[in-house]
Amino acid sequence: MKIPPRIIVPIILAVVLSIVIGGFLLWQIKSSIAIIETSFQGNQSTPSFLQGILKRSKETATDASTSQSEALTALREGEIFELKGEWKRAEEKYAASVTAGGGAPAIRKLIGIQLQRREYDAAAKSIGSLREERGNSADVTFLEGLLALDKGDATGALRTFQQKKDDPRNQFGAALAAIILGDHDAAKTNLSSAAESGDPDVRSSASIVLGAYGEFALFPAGQDVHLKTLLARAMAQVHACEPALTLLDNVISSTPRYRDAWIVKGYCEFVGERLKESLASLEQAYAIDPEKPEIQYFLARTHAALGDPQNAVTFLQYAIRNGFSPIRDARELLADYAMELGNADLALEQYKLLAAQDDGDLSDTARYVNLAVQSSAHGVDALEVAKRALKQWPDDPRALALAAKAAIAAGLPDDAARYLQSALRIDPRNADALAVQEAMKSGGAQKKSGKIEN
Repeated sequence: MKIPPRIIVPIILAVVLSIVIGGFLLWQIKSSIAIIETSFQGNQSTPSFLQGILKRSKETATDASTSQSEALTALREGEIFELKGEWKRAEEKYAASVTAGGGAPAIRKLIGIQLQRREYDAAAKSIGSLREERGNSADVTFLEGLLALDKGDATGALRTFQQKKDDPRNQFGAALAAIILGDHDAAKTNLSSAAESGDPDVRSSASIVLGAYGEFALFPAGQDVHLKTLLARAMAQVHACEPALTLLDNVISSTPRYRDAWIVKGYCEFVGERLKESLASLEQAYAIDPEKPEIQYFLARTHAALGDPQNAVTFLQYAIRNGFSPIRDARELLADYAMELGNADLALEQYKLLAAQDDGDLSDTARYVNLAVQSSAHGVDALEVAKRALKQWPDDPRALALAAKAAIAAGLPDDAARYLQSALRIDPRNADALAVQEAMKSGGAQKKSGKIEN
């Protein structure tokens, strides 16, 4: 059957038109591809808009990653300084973490140290920053309550904590406020609830304070000052020193020769950087009981903070002699204070004892060896301590490097070379071993040129 022209002609025109449109679109696509490829491959003096967007995106991602890394590093450094009792430096690191974008975790850490250092205006400002990020959350309420409690407003603090009364942190805060207000039934109820928290920090803190009530229950005839002192000690353990001091002032005003109250008071004043007050309180405790090692230890810490390492050394030696625990902490501090006085022999004695302890690690040996090799008189002793470490860590290149360093100081270059060879065979890139190798090369060169001094 023949198709009429009125049908075939429109069909042909439609096909031709489709081919033309398709060819035009294909040309446009190829042109666009060429333009994009040219924008990436060409040596243009001015980057294309597309290049600019991609470059900024890449830079933004890199900057964000770098900032997060810096924030986390500063946060961890702050935690280390806080553990060492260097609170000002801890605060600086936490502030740096906040600036680098550490977010709520960094702000919370910063607020905690600001409260400890009684920088209440700064803490209030930081809480405001946290509120901007977290809104009216339970952690913001908790910190606002702590601020009120530390400033002495227990009633206001309790009202704040009760705004989030089902939150374990605020239950713990409400318990602290109730203790200050003398409502021990409410305190124990809140502590019992907080002790069941899924947050390990809250659970631990609540259990510690609740334990003070349990300890007091062992003394049916116990007096109120005894309970307040136990509670203050527990509160000091969980970094609630300001409310603890309120209890202690009450105890001391009624029982001036209460030794433990003076100890906890001195500790809390030390933590709060009231060093002169801390020294006065600890001296009161020392006058009551001059043999208690905890008093001697904190007297040492306070004297050191006041710039008196000589008295710090004296009291630490007393504390160690009287059985202070943890002994490691006392010996490490004694070595530090001895070095401040230029007493290397006393520091060496402490490092050697630390290296010999059951819980000693390679860093203890390193501290001893690195100090001992500075004097030819201690070279043989350094090698002896290093060899003892090698028995425990025979395949550790750091231990072998220490042995090599000690052997050099002991005048045994062949032994040093053997230890060094073993270290580099295990780890050719070990920094400690490479440093010893460089020192040996330098020493050999000096000896050949006649410049080495005995």
